[in-house]
Amino acid sequence: MNFGNNLKDLRETRNVTQGQLAEYLQVSCPTIAGYETKSRQPDFEKLEKLANYFHVSIDYLVSGSETTSTDIPLKKEPNEKSLDRDVAMAYQKLSLESKQDVLKYIELLQLRDDVQNVE
Repeated sequence: MNFGNNLKDLRETRNVTQGQLAEYLQVSCPTIAGYETKSRQPDFEKLEKLANYFHVSIDYLVSGSETTSTDIPLKKEPNEKSLDRDVAMAYQKLSLESKQDVLKYIELLQLRDDVQNVE
């Protein structure tokens, strides 16, 4: 696989639109389409942002396979922003009933946090 195919596969698998990805990278939708059809290549900064966005290595984006060296981390530790994005992406895929359950669970977690903050 090549970069364009890998990017499109990641984007579609994670239900991310070209528009959402373009907004994240601060580029136009045609630029994303160009990345996916091989007519454009991202600069290193954009490549790094794409790898962080999809939680994969740059090596995976470019070649379709992860590096095997133990000296190079394949994924960075998640931060609050990436966790927020991942939760939102997962939430979008849920049924209405499951979304209601998620909200109930969030309320329980908020209660737990409130109790821990009082102690």
